[in-house]
Amino acid sequence: MVDARRLSVVGAGAMGGQIAYQAALHGFDVHLVSRRQERLESAREESSRLLRRRVEKGKLDGDECEAAIERVRLSTELAEMAGAGVVIESVAEDRDTKREIFERISQHADEDAIIGTNSSTLPSSMFEDVVANPSRLLNVHFFNPPLMMALVEVVRGAHTSEDAVTRAMAFAREIGKTPVLVEKEAFGFIANRILFIALQEAMKLAQDGYVSIEECDIAVHNALGWPLGPFELSDLVGLDVVEAILTEGYKQTGDERWKPLPILQEHVAKGELGRKTGSGFRQS
Repeated sequence: MVDARRLSVVGAGAMGGQIAYQAALHGFDVHLVSRRQERLESAREESSRLLRRRVEKGKLDGDECEAAIERVRLSTELAEMAGAGVVIESVAEDRDTKREIFERISQHADEDAIIGTNSSTLPSSMFEDVVANPSRLLNVHFFNPPLMMALVEVVRGAHTSEDAVTRAMAFAREIGKTPVLVEKEAFGFIANRILFIALQEAMKLAQDGYVSIEECDIAVHNALGWPLGPFELSDLVGLDVVEAILTEGYKQTGDERWKPLPILQEHVAKGELGRKTGSGFRQS
């Protein structure tokens, strides 16, 4: 029998680690798994630091904080996910890597567990052929950083059962998130689909000489209330990441609106990737 209050998170990067501790904060017993022990330790250190900062600010009880940290069990073994009612995959945004992981998850997860992928660009239908009983498979997309951002996109694939959707929506609510249901797969789902097309429009306006990069950021920040303008945001995300997402969108949809523009490609080709390299649209 699976335990509905037990979660297994596969992948201990920035996303997977925080998903694990968000669930633990709401009483879930969590199994956080990664091939690398140092990645697991890093995830514990970072999430513990963020939770303890809430205690310092009076936003979280100290005992609740420490209890949540203790509820996350670190492991390098997928086999230990037995008994989990929910499994969330959160490894690198690479199709082949995820296919390998899903095949292994399918071997170890209980047959009654729902299996979610945290992918923002790869729909669960890409992995249904390697998962036993794919009716329990769907996208459960958290936003970065999961300990802060409220939204979770639950995306129904053509193979996904109504029971899996219901349980995924309930899980998101139980860990303090606001789920929205995407009724069928579409590249980028909701938020990222709107966001990246908006970024493309901003880049096209600047590329075609209608407005400077700086003035476009000022306009969007002040008129639309974005905390960062589109070019500032692109620098923060990483121009190589933006290009990769747009390239995948163009590949999946064939829609020219997703095709990366020269203004972006030129920066990436020069290694000017935004904040992480110190040069990009607004970094210099």
